[in-house]
Amino acid sequence: MSRFGAQVTLVQYPDRLVNREDPRVGELIEAALRDDGIDVRTGVGAESARTAGGPEGTTVVGLSDGSEVEVDRLVIAAGRTPRIHDIGLETVGVEPGARSLPIDEGCRLAEGLWAVGDATGVAMFTHLAQYQGRVAAANILGGSRRANYRAVPRVVFSDPEIAAVGLSEEAARGQGIDVATATVDLAASLARPVTYERNPRGELGVVADRARGVLVGAWAVSPLASEFIHEAVVSIRAEVGVDVLLDTVRQFPTFAEGMFKALDRLEM
Repeated sequence: MSRFGAQVTLVQYPDRLVNREDPRVGELIEAALRDDGIDVRTGVGAESARTAGGPEGTTVVGLSDGSEVEVDRLVIAAGRTPRIHDIGLETVGVEPGARSLPIDEGCRLAEGLWAVGDATGVAMFTHLAQYQGRVAAANILGGSRRANYRAVPRVVFSDPEIAAVGLSEEAARGQGIDVATATVDLAASLARPVTYERNPRGELGVVADRARGVLVGAWAVSPLASEFIHEAVVSIRAEVGVDVLLDTVRQFPTFAEGMFKALDRLEM
């Protein structure tokens, strides 16, 4: 809306945007929003709202830092909660958890009963629900397929796009992994301004396991990040060695070359 001339204020209680991803991701997208003229306020929450009165009918939002924001329209992004209670699951011997259903690796909830999608609590993505649906369908037909969530992509279709897969550096270290990381500025490393056209902003980061020599995570904030992140998706799912990835030819000129640049900077 800011690009159409509206004054926009974004308020978020966590101290950084996209706070489940690498901190650099939040820094980059916050900078992009600020460049578009958006007033970004992190580390504060909305505590009250009242009508300002008058012919405009504006709303005054009180924030946790004591400040107020007067707006014409208020949008609350409160997230989603799957409906898993009071739907009769107890009649088939299923006790739902507080926020999800206890499925096994085959998406089986109980004998003759399967669950997929948001209700499973794995991740609230359409593409994940589709994947679980394929797993469940195979097992309903007598198969023994097991779901693997090692490499589920996560994308925010902002401008620039945010894409990530696997573990962040913090999460990898929390699992005791001997981590190697590398980050590249895509505009500088690709050295082709025409590739970026209108928006020159973009970075890509990779997280690798030194002991096993494989990629365990990757992220990008860039135009088309949702497309070229899939090299990392396949690499993490199949546990392809970093040496093999470095010995792979990528098309010129594409954003995929940035993945090679990042991998080449890893100190394995």
